Amino acid sequence: MVAALRGPPARHFKPERLTMISVLRTLAVGAAVAAILSLPAPAQAERVGSYHIFPTQSYLEKTGRSPQLPTAGSMKYYGGSVFASAKVVSVIWGSNVNATTVAGIPGFSTALVNSTYVDQMSPQYDTFLKAVDGRKGTKQHIARGQFLGQVQITPRNTSLNLTNDDVWKEIRYQTKNGMLPAHDVDTLYMIYFPVNISITLDGLKSCVDFGAYHFSSNDLEMKKSNIYYSVEPDCHSSFSSITFAASHEFVEAVTDNIPTPGSNPAFPQAWNTSDGYEIADLCGGSGQLVGGGKSYTVTQYYLNTTGHCSTGNYTSP
Repeated sequence: MVAALRGPPARHFKPERLTMISVLRTLAVGAAVAAILSLPAPAQAERVGSYHIFPTQSYLEKTGRSPQLPTAGSMKYYGGSVFASAKVVSVIWGSNVNATTVAGIPGFSTALVNSTYVDQMSPQYDTFLKAVDGRKGTKQHIARGQFLGQVQITPRNTSLNLTNDDVWKEIRYQTKNGMLPAHDVDTLYMIYFPVNISITLDGLKSCVDFGAYHFSSNDLEMKKSNIYYSVEPDCHSSFSSITFAASHEFVEAVTDNIPTPGSNPAFPQAWNTSDGYEIADLCGGSGQLVGGGKSYTVTQYYLNTTGHCSTGNYTSP
């Protein structure tokens, strides 16, 4: 039986105006990660090498790679799937997640999936077109989604040092045993962790190299069995920084749910620039999402039609 799902909390959080640099300083992270794959041919992916991230300030300084806002139309379609109507489940990893996060995320998630924030992604990131390699698109229209609820799991894996494989295997175990709602092609599990748990992605460490990422359990193929999830570590973060990073992962998962292979995007990726950035990687500013009488800080994201970042504040419903 699926564990009881929590509805939005009756709390109000004071909105904060954030920029990407302020989030990097607050979290010691960037707002997002996307997987790097190296693909020898568009039709068949072979993962070699490591992942690129939207990094911490120290990682930015070490690598020197930073995206620049491109011209309109720079986001290309590579033939992969998007979320037509995202079904978000917030997953609380055990009993030690920050109480403010536990209380605030249901209201945030409810507003996020059903808002004007989502509306700006369509039709520009719909998939009724041919991919850059000529393959047929998936013919999906991005619409508002739904929040399925929040579940606090009791992880089978009790390690404080997790790998990415540990994370998706735990989610697979929890869904298989009925602790989490079953997944389909539109389900996104957004996982929130205690401050004392670190996650490693191909040698990159949470709060040292990255602040969050989204992923698919199979990063080489577009399959109905794929489990889509985002990893949201707590880097001694403010609630506004948590929602900023989470919104970043949400919009990138919606438009590219099998993440980008760094500087060499190809199928089964969906929307990327030619050098592998996703839509939130290109924008560092923040806006406010208002829903249920509360205000939440979210990241802006790239609009392919204008070559600018999404503008204004957002409302739900």
